[in-house]
Amino acid sequence: MENKSVWRGSAVRYPSIEAGDRETVVIGGGIAGFLCAYFLAEAGQKVTLIEADRLFSGTTSLTTAKITYNQGSVYADLFMRYGRGVAELYYKSQTEAMEKYSELVEKYGIDCDFEETDGFIFSRNDSRALKKTCELLQSFGAKCGLCNNVDYFNAAVALKAEGQYVFDPLKFLSALPVEFEIFENSRAIDVDPKTKLIKTDGGFIKAEKIIIATHYPIINSRGGYYFKLRQSTSYTVAVNGKRANAAYLDEKEDGISIRPYRDGTILGGGDHRTGRSKECGRFKKLEKTAKELFGGEALNCWHAEDVMTFDGMPMAGRYSKTAQDVYVVTGFNKWGMTNALVCAQVIRDLILGKENPYANLFSPQRKIKGAAGEIVSNAFTNLKEIFLGYFRITFKSARKIKSGSGKVVFVNGKKRAVYRDGKNNLHIIGSMCPHMHGELKWNGDAERWECPCHGSQFDIHGNLLSGPSTKCCKYKNAHL
Repeated sequence: MENKSVWRGSAVRYPSIEAGDRETVVIGGGIAGFLCAYFLAEAGQKVTLIEADRLFSGTTSLTTAKITYNQGSVYADLFMRYGRGVAELYYKSQTEAMEKYSELVEKYGIDCDFEETDGFIFSRNDSRALKKTCELLQSFGAKCGLCNNVDYFNAAVALKAEGQYVFDPLKFLSALPVEFEIFENSRAIDVDPKTKLIKTDGGFIKAEKIIIATHYPIINSRGGYYFKLRQSTSYTVAVNGKRANAAYLDEKEDGISIRPYRDGTILGGGDHRTGRSKECGRFKKLEKTAKELFGGEALNCWHAEDVMTFDGMPMAGRYSKTAQDVYVVTGFNKWGMTNALVCAQVIRDLILGKENPYANLFSPQRKIKGAAGEIVSNAFTNLKEIFLGYFRITFKSARKIKSGSGKVVFVNGKKRAVYRDGKNNLHIIGSMCPHMHGELKWNGDAERWECPCHGSQFDIHGNLLSGPSTKCCKYKNAHL
């Protein structure tokens, strides 16, 4: 089984950026950043997009790629928090995004395996939230209904929604016209929101407007996003053999997710907060489930990290009240296909000075109702992880680390994050995340170091894999 996503991007390579002045700079080359650049360029703006690695190499390449409004019990939750008006407006944002995808595919004749399918959210228990969600969606005009006869699963109740989509996101994005600058291997190391100076490996870029589309926001001095957000990790396998006849999602947060894919099926699940799980073997569990349901062989496996908000809606708008001409897109809550598109249009309209019906709905400065306890708990837990990282005492030595695993141990009198590879070599890096100094944890399924505070990830050599950190962990190889 290949540890790699099934989605493959364009073979086109772009140069690294050098110092200079630009008008609008989008930082982040995933689906959100790319669509921001696309819609702004379409409106006649001069746009530059910079990506730390390769275009679409982050979370966009790790999605299950469902284009759907059928997103679990989010509508019931929004109804409880804000009332019917907000729940309906969110539904409209998702359906408009779905329609826009269909329009773009037809307009440009894009061959991206774009396919209409039914979508099911199911529960193994008698779910009140699911019933309330169905009631709300039907009142909004959605073509959906409840059933209990669901293929593959012994469900007590399920919500069936017609007219949902699946597609290949990288084929779709690679086929859109590019009328803006693109630079790869151009990591934004630091951003000054006051002067709008962006520090990269190639020098400083002076921008008139900046859009932070880096998955998790990277400017710590404004916005307080480290209080507003958390990161969740999930796991996926792709199998050949029997093809799923629709898209399915377990209502449980860590439940199974299924969609048809070419001649086989994609299965995801095993969600947990990044850096906070000691369990291992999630890919094997998914592979076993896939074989039981569909037969065939698991060909690919991969894991993804998603940014979560506390009310289930994304954040798109001004980075903070005090950051002039700096914008942010984040917090898609595992529904990045629809939310990336609608949020990109919000950013476009804000920059152009146009009204957008979802600008207030998705504003990063909105007051999130009914989430005070969760936000305080999130902040307290993160602070606790940082505090314990500094003062936690360990008596473990590197000699006890098994092959293929990692631990934080003492090395020459100092705490270090140490991984032992299959050749018995030890790979030693700093034990603290450079972002806000949380102590790293080893994820045996993803085979990488993770920060339990804000979700930054590093490989065994300390190279940065995902933010909000913008720096690597210093490292050296050693044999003990």
